[in-house]
Amino acid sequence: MVYGKIIKDLVIDGLPANYGVVNEKDARAAAGLMLVIGIVTFVITMFMKNYTVLAVTVSVFFLEFLIRVIDPHYAPFFMIGSWIVKKQRPEYSGAIQKRFAWALGLLMAVSMIIISIVLNLRGALPFSICSVCLSLLWLETSFGICVGCKMYFGLMKVGVIKQPEVMPACPGGVCSIDKVKK
Repeated sequence: MVYGKIIKDLVIDGLPANYGVVNEKDARAAAGLMLVIGIVTFVITMFMKNYTVLAVTVSVFFLEFLIRVIDPHYAPFFMIGSWIVKKQRPEYSGAIQKRFAWALGLLMAVSMIIISIVLNLRGALPFSICSVCLSLLWLETSFGICVGCKMYFGLMKVGVIKQPEVMPACPGGVCSIDKVKK
C-alpha cells in the first residue's frame, strides 16, 4: 500500500516520481488554516484563561494529524486547504516525509492532550509545546519550510531511517537524491 498519490508520468526535479506524493500547496494552505486557529486559541487561552477552547483545539488538531498520518486527503483542514488552492498549479513532493512531519504534529497533539487536558497542567510546558507547534505551522505556511521533512531527511542521512531506493522529492527541492549520494 502506497502512502500519498501515485501520479502516472510525474516528473519532479527532472526525475521520475514513481512514489506517493502530496501537493505542497494543499499542505501549506491547511497549515495556514491551522495556524490561524492555533493563534486565536493561544491568545484566548493566555489572556482570557479559557482552557476549554484549548481543549477543543488540541482535540481537533489531534484528529487532523491522526487522519493525515493515515491518509491526508480525508483530513478536514487538508480538504479545505485543497479546495482553497484548487485552481493553482500543484507542486508535488514525496508523501512519506510529509507523513513523518504530520506524525510529529500528532505527537505534539497527544502531548498536549496528556499535559493540558488529562493532567490539567498550566504554564511553561504546554506554552512551549504550543509555541513550537505554531512556529512549525508558521514556517510551513510563510516560507514553505517543512521542518519535519528536513528532520526526516537528516535521520535518513545518518542511518536512523532506511533510505529508499528512490529518494522522494522534498518541498522546494531541498533534498534531492543527488544530495543523498554525495
